[in-house]
Amino acid sequence: MSKNDIDVDSEVLCEGDQPTDKVIMWVEDDLLLSDMISRKCSINKCTLLHAIDADQAFAILKTTTPDIIILDILLPGKNGFEILEEIKSKEETKNIPVVILSNFGQKEEIEKGLSLGAEKYLVKATLTLDEILIKVNEVLEKHIQNSQS
Repeated sequence: MSKNDIDVDSEVLCEGDQPTDKVIMWVEDDLLLSDMISRKCSINKCTLLHAIDADQAFAILKTTTPDIIILDILLPGKNGFEILEEIKSKEETKNIPVVILSNFGQKEEIEKGLSLGAEKYLVKATLTLDEILIKVNEVLEKHIQNSQS
C-alpha cells in the first residue's frame, strides 16, 4: 500500500453478538496489529477506516464522520497527540469520541491524552485484543447514549 492509499476493510472491529453498522477510524502504523484487529473482529458488521498517519486520517475525516476514532501516539509525521488536538479543535470533528491505544503508558502521557480530549487511554501491552475491543465498545455505547439524551 502506498502512503496515499486509504485502506478500507468492512466487517471489522466491533465486539458483541449482534452485527452493527458502526464506522471506526483506526489510526495505526503497525500493519500487523491492524490486521490482527481486523481478523479478530471480522464476524461483526462494522466498517474500519484505517489510516497510517495524520495525512490519511484527515483525508478520511474530510469525507466521513466515524462513530469513534482509535488513535496511536507514535506515528510517522504528526504524533497522535497532535492529531487529537487538531480533531478536538475542529467543529466538524470535535464530538467524535477518541480512544488512544498506545505503548506509551507513563502517567504524563496518559494525563496529556485525556486532557486533550481522549475519552480513554489504553496501553497496548497491558490488554488483550478482546479487552481492547470491550473498552472501545464501552466508549462507543456511552457516546451513543449521551447523544440520545
